[in-house]
Amino acid sequence: MSSSRHAKTLERACDGEHLAIWGLAGQQQLEIVLSELLAERESRGSRVPVVSLLMRGREDAEWIERAVRWLSLRGRRVIVRTRVVMPRPVVTALHQAHGCEDGCEGRRGGGAVVELELAHHKPAIQRALLGQQADPAAALLLQAQHLETLEIPVVARLGPLMPGIHDQGNGFTPLLRNVEAADVSRIVLQIGQLHPQQIRALVDCQRELTAAGVLELARAYGVSAMTMLGGTELPADEDGVVHKLKSRRAQAFTHGLERLVTDAGLELPGCGCQSHCELTPQRAANDYEAGYESVMGRDLFAGLAGC
Repeated sequence: MSSSRHAKTLERACDGEHLAIWGLAGQQQLEIVLSELLAERESRGSRVPVVSLLMRGREDAEWIERAVRWLSLRGRRVIVRTRVVMPRPVVTALHQAHGCEDGCEGRRGGGAVVELELAHHKPAIQRALLGQQADPAAALLLQAQHLETLEIPVVARLGPLMPGIHDQGNGFTPLLRNVEAADVSRIVLQIGQLHPQQIRALVDCQRELTAAGVLELARAYGVSAMTMLGGTELPADEDGVVHKLKSRRAQAFTHGLERLVTDAGLELPGCGCQSHCELTPQRAANDYEAGYESVMGRDLFAGLAGC
């Protein structure tokens, strides 16, 4: 297995690296794979206290459930980032990982958080931006209310956010109102890149957008207006090209959206990172007392015991 195909470091968390893992459906030796991914970083002297598991389709449920349990036992904070409604076994694993099934005293793990990927209040645009397996925002927010009753922290990850879609009157504000109505108060904003598959999907559902919005989207990302309007095919030399906003445009766009979030009384990350440190239990000065366990020992080299 190539680790670069299934994992990457997202950022620095407050107390180490924040690792994202995805695409391990059908992996027979999941625990060994997880050990290798963590050990690759720990061998360089890095600590990995936070792991995000990306649930991009229902086929991911089985391995994510197992990974939540395995990582929690080793003191990692587990974040499940999902664009589909999670089945009961995954929710149960998160509930146990967060330590609230039998009371929250003496929990071993680093806590658990759920991030709901919400791109648009209209299902067609939600699927165009996140993929055809993505559930509607309304369905995800309905599950959020159940998660809150289980005391599992929920964060709305709004994105990918794009000019021409989310700076229009019917783009970002209705999505924000839906989040607020579901009593989800914590928000992360993710400014989007524009991929070829998203361009094709947006062309197919452009009736859900305004013509002015489609033209603005094309200008912002440097894509042919005729391509975005469906008049011409995406050029062959652009198939596979990822279009990004210019830095200044991205900063201005982000600032405007952040103002809308704060004006609505909702919360943006307050600790300087997006690892949700404020939502999970504080660690003791000695991380091992709080349950953090390096994988450089028994897990990685368990296979040597019989040699």
